[in-house]
Amino acid sequence: MPCEYSGTVSRKYPNTALALRSDAMKQRATKKVDISGPAKQADIRGTVIVEVLVGPDGNVVCAKGVYGHPMLLSAVEDAVRLWKFKPITQNKAPIAYVGQIDFTLCNIGCGPQETSMTLLK
Repeated sequence: MPCEYSGTVSRKYPNTALALRSDAMKQRATKKVDISGPAKQADIRGTVIVEVLVGPDGNVVCAKGVYGHPMLLSAVEDAVRLWKFKPITQNKAPIAYVGQIDFTLCNIGCGPQETSMTLLK
């Protein structure tokens, strides 16, 4: 769990939150916000991994960077906190869930077909 949460979270096994993979999380996103500020213009190339807790309403409860360049990590966390996701239901009721989102960002030596400094792809 990326943060403390007192509500019910989707579980795969007892005491283990069901964690969705990056592709599934990106597909569930209904609103994406991109990074901005100095991180958008930085000459950095790297991967950022963020763990996300999505509340029953689809809003992000918390986002915690677990891997990546510190300058990018903070910017990606801030942007992902503004994302919205499709809710998951359990027993016909919306429930919180956890996921991990991976981003490959690049502003150095990136060709037109490669990744760029955006979370929207």
